[in-house]
Amino acid sequence: MDLIERYLGAVRWNLPAAKADDIIAELADLIAARIEDREESLGRPLGKDEVSQLLREFGHPIAVAGQYNEQRALIGAEVFPFYWFVLKVVLVVVAAIELVQIGGGLVVTGNLARALAHGSGELAHSLLYNAALVTLSFAVIERLGWLDAYLAKWKPEELPDLGKLRLDLPPRKRWEPLFEIGFGIAFLIWWAGGFTFPFVPHDAGVRITGAQVWATLYWPVALLVWARIVLSLIGFLRPGWKVVRAALILGCTAGTLLIAKVLHEAGQIVTVVGTDTAKAARIQESLDKSLEIAVLVVAAATAFQCAKELYQLYRERR
Repeated sequence: MDLIERYLGAVRWNLPAAKADDIIAELADLIAARIEDREESLGRPLGKDEVSQLLREFGHPIAVAGQYNEQRALIGAEVFPFYWFVLKVVLVVVAAIELVQIGGGLVVTGNLARALAHGSGELAHSLLYNAALVTLSFAVIERLGWLDAYLAKWKPEELPDLGKLRLDLPPRKRWEPLFEIGFGIAFLIWWAGGFTFPFVPHDAGVRITGAQVWATLYWPVALLVWARIVLSLIGFLRPGWKVVRAALILGCTAGTLLIAKVLHEAGQIVTVVGTDTAKAARIQESLDKSLEIAVLVVAAATAFQCAKELYQLYRERR
């Protein structure tokens, strides 16, 4: 009897208080009936070890109490597919953002080992943090039943045309828009000052900063990146919107060329200052010439990319 009381007490500890008395009474009757049947079949009272074995057959107190709880899983079977889809998308975007930062750190420092050592820790932390955040969010959704209301009201007419996502493409091509979206978000966070890449030139006496022209281009650049994010998103979810995609491609190309024109006319894209004015002037002149060529190359590459993307849209339409 001591074993049974201790077993029932352990079960009660893990039960909701409002239902504990009724559940314990029901469970005590089941145990008593099982003992009575076992004793009748053996023709003698059960020993302590036999009672212990019988209680083990009923299951661990926590497992038994869990059968009486309303929610038996953190995320149920109906919610799990939605959770898994969102988790994959979030982790892809987060990974893209962190990889951009690792690449930026490599470009700035030129030290691969240092960039990987610092970036891999940040990558693991960001992935775990966002995975935990998504899991917690869907656990709340499961608990509050918000998805049940959505599933009761959804309509087939509201579904995106995912049948034209070109699933025959290799995984790299299929997920390319998501990486572009992640890169765009990472750039916007950096552009807004969310994180920085501390540029460390070889000469400690020289400091390189952005020229004044970037202050006038802050919002044009931000709007251009947002337009590219929208273009990638539409290309992923609504590939059939050919006219909208073509308009966005032309708009992004025009915006890039206008920004390139402004930078070319500004003449100076970065400003070099230092204690040795002669050396700073030589570096400034060298950078101005190099960046002038780079702006022209970017403009030409943008025009070529525009023609390529429009041709691909034309082939998709055919």
